[in-house]
Amino acid sequence: MTTALTFRAESDFIDAIRSYSEKAGLSVNAALKEIIAPAIGFSRRRSNMPRNNLASFCGALKDVDCRELEATQAAFSEIDEEMWK
Repeated sequence: MTTALTFRAESDFIDAIRSYSEKAGLSVNAALKEIIAPAIGFSRRRSNMPRNNLASFCGALKDVDCRELEATQAAFSEIDEEMWK
């Protein structure tokens, strides 16, 4: 559930937030959340909840293993010309 919050500040502060959000490609609301959340120790993810992504695998392969894996997957990068006629 979201709740609205009114934020009052000097115009130069508001201009700085708008500039930050534009540079970051975020809405003003998202930019404020990005800035404020770490300062107050807020995290959306609960530490006891499992992650549903592949982050634990990032950087897990050694160079040798990575080369072997890429070699086994090479065929998937080839285009079968006959199939596309």
